[in-house]
Amino acid sequence: MKKLSVALLLIVLVLGGQSAQAMSGHDLVDGMKSYLKAEQDYAKADYLLAGNYMGYIQGVAEATVSDYSLPGGVTPDTLYKIVADFLQKNPEKWDKPAAFLVRSALLAAYPKYLIRNK
Repeated sequence: MKKLSVALLLIVLVLGGQSAQAMSGHDLVDGMKSYLKAEQDYAKADYLLAGNYMGYIQGVAEATVSDYSLPGGVTPDTLYKIVADFLQKNPEKWDKPAAFLVRSALLAAYPKYLIRNK
């Protein structure tokens, strides 16, 4: 009985365990499309997917904020639109990881300056 329990536990762990996967660029693009639909009050927008897009961008932006020269007063909505614009203009990069794409979009919009006026 003990061997059977151990065997069943191993089977469940092997078959039921999924590895963690980073968000892909294609996943981010799907979220962007839902975000843009939601911004137009489109009734068929997937608001959960749009929310994931928004949260992901905000999380990456906050985690990498020292990489950019963000001006004061930049709103999260501005960041969502910057990333959406970058994605629409660079479909050849959609195979890259989502975090790379968000960081690339923000670096393009707000390059880091070596000397900041404080």
